[in-house]
Amino acid sequence: MLNVLMIPLLWLMCWLSVMLHELGHAIGFRLGSGKGPWRVFVGSGPKLLKVGRLTLLLFPFGGYFIPDDEAEPKTKTGKLLMLAGGPLLSLTLAVLFGVLRFSLFMPDPSRGMMYGMLVYMSAFLLVFNLLQFLVTVIPIRYRVICSGMVSDGMQFIHVLKQKVDQSTAEEQK
Repeated sequence: MLNVLMIPLLWLMCWLSVMLHELGHAIGFRLGSGKGPWRVFVGSGPKLLKVGRLTLLLFPFGGYFIPDDEAEPKTKTGKLLMLAGGPLLSLTLAVLFGVLRFSLFMPDPSRGMMYGMLVYMSAFLLVFNLLQFLVTVIPIRYRVICSGMVSDGMQFIHVLKQKVDQSTAEEQK
């Protein structure tokens, strides 16, 4: 019975990890520009639920943070903070679940099935968040999930290659 409950629970945990990754972009956005409307899409596939700025999609893989055009960070630093926020939060979650898994949740059959489930979930979330960090920080163009979009790492490199901040260029005019 417990194994049957693990599937929806892991599904939910994947959604939460992707949502936290995308909210990491929102935190970076707020630090980089401080204001303006934005939206977060968590997952891929058909829409399940929309609540305020958050839209949940069926499959918990992929997602994106979208600031409105007028709210897009104008400086290179603002853009870099926004792009780095998601991967940094995923890495932080991976470290947190790694600490939980290897310091608190050591396999011990005498502690019962619920404890075993916590050991398994912390290990799964460690791997999921670490993979999410790697898949988003490596500069690639996605071909399967979020097809045609580029990773945070690729966007980060594009911003670094920009010669002059847009705000600096506008001041020079």
